[in-house]
Amino acid sequence: MYKEIINIQSGNIATYKRLKVTDDIIYFSHANGFCGQVYKSLLNQIDKDYEVITYDMRGHGDTNLVADHSKLKSWYTFRDDLAHLIQDHKKPVTLSGHSMGGTASLLLALSNPKLVKKLILIDPVILPLRYIISYKFLQLINLAHLASPLSKNALIRRNIWDNENEALNYFSGKSLFRNINSEIITDYVKHCLKKNDNHQYTLKCDPRWESACFKLTSHEVWFDLKKIDLPIKIILTPNSVVCNETSQKRIKKLNPQTEICFIKDTSHMLPLERTEEVAKEINNFLT
Repeated sequence: MYKEIINIQSGNIATYKRLKVTDDIIYFSHANGFCGQVYKSLLNQIDKDYEVITYDMRGHGDTNLVADHSKLKSWYTFRDDLAHLIQDHKKPVTLSGHSMGGTASLLLALSNPKLVKKLILIDPVILPLRYIISYKFLQLINLAHLASPLSKNALIRRNIWDNENEALNYFSGKSLFRNINSEIITDYVKHCLKKNDNHQYTLKCDPRWESACFKLTSHEVWFDLKKIDLPIKIILTPNSVVCNETSQKRIKKLNPQTEICFIKDTSHMLPLERTEEVAKEINNFLT
């Protein structure tokens, strides 16, 4: 994919494009702790009539926007960064994303639907309101870590490797990557790690930033969902934790035209585990 650096007021956003001379554009936003180019195997299978653009979200990959973990209060930050990328296009674009990236895409569509043609969300973080209320209470009494172990785990994850092979062997053995092929894991190591001054490899996404992202809830998605009139497709793993049956029913109630489908034998990492099946669902919705 062709790399292009986009300058905005607070820094640069690294974007990656599969070039096509067309006004039909799809933007893909990645999950927390990842980066755009990890999804190349999926994005290269999207309908060739589309220009496909992915990017590194704030605090990830080669994007160098200010990422102060102590000041991150909402995923609106990621919504606004995405808005900077798409606001100058002549026609509305299709937005897609995985996990946090899917939620950021939805937040932008809710706040500025004129910019968006369609939404394709892959296991987006859309939590039930009752969970969000409970989590907010736990935050008040400093017990939020009990409901969000991912935030705590991000802070203690390993963050130094002597070389790329050591990192590749390490991530290949992690349960998160258990059903992901070696080519995609190689892309993760290549694009999500960087060499430090001691010629060792560390994560481009500061674990403190990743942890701060995990601490946030997605309550904002419920504000205007019933007000937008956009085609929406949600691609889920069966028994999704981040967009469970309660959330699915509420989404359908507020936006009846929403299409929901499931990719069997997958986890939350489904766009990296079953690229062909996920790409097929995306392409069916694009036509």
